[in-house]
Amino acid sequence: MASNNEDYDFFDDGQYNGSRRARREQQYSRGCGSGRRAIKLKVDSPASKLLRRIALITGLLAVVVAVLSAAHEIAPESIGFLVNVRGRYIAGTAAVLIGLTLILVISSRVAMPRHSTHGGVGAGGIVTLVLAAACLVVGVAVGVLFPQGLIHPAVNDKAPVDNTAQMEQGIERAVGGACKDGWQGLDAGGLPGITTVQMCADPRVAFVSFDSEASAAMSRAPIKSEITELLGQHADNEKTQGDWRLLNGKRWMVFGEADNMTALQQQWGGTLETIAAAKDGTDSGNAAV
Repeated sequence: MASNNEDYDFFDDGQYNGSRRARREQQYSRGCGSGRRAIKLKVDSPASKLLRRIALITGLLAVVVAVLSAAHEIAPESIGFLVNVRGRYIAGTAAVLIGLTLILVISSRVAMPRHSTHGGVGAGGIVTLVLAAACLVVGVAVGVLFPQGLIHPAVNDKAPVDNTAQMEQGIERAVGGACKDGWQGLDAGGLPGITTVQMCADPRVAFVSFDSEASAAMSRAPIKSEITELLGQHADNEKTQGDWRLLNGKRWMVFGEADNMTALQQQWGGTLETIAAAKDGTDSGNAAV
């Protein structure tokens, strides 16, 4: 009886042994190939790592600046070192950092090896990018809709804003005399929330009252812009070449000469700012109450 070894030599040309050997070699080569592919998946680029880290840093800076921008637009006096900084400069800085972060995230992806996994490429940069963009959008929206901000520190405000006659009398006491030609009502110009606009030609003073603080916040900037334009258009007139001030309360604003507005501020409170003709630019500064 033939031995077991002889069964393997059933085919004289050794095809059986050859086929078993070929299958083993093929399986081995497949295993080695998958191992090599697994190694490739784990390979990362030093340049990509560096770019991702820089993207995370710039993203965090973008978030910080965007938060400052939103806070500055919502409550202009809330951050002391930014009180005198224009909001568009802060928003512009945040936008630059956001753009830089986006470029770095894309560059880190491009710098990775072809067969490397990219599931976590720039994850930190992307998260900070989204947060910064959201804060920036909020800040810009508030800045456009409410140029004077939404939240202001508590100020002394004693103006009888709900009574036009008492407003006129209080201004006359502050300027030291009655309105000679009488008060004249003016058109609100289509601005929302304005309850009355009154002007006195001698002494030259005008005031506007609003139905709510939100309406006042929305309408102050257009009114101020119109005043500066009028001063610029009549720059050659001696009557417009004085030192003008704008006194702002929660639901009112009064425009007149500096001495009169300073006296009225002591009586009613409010925030005082300088008004200049449009051709010279608008130079405004807040006075603490």
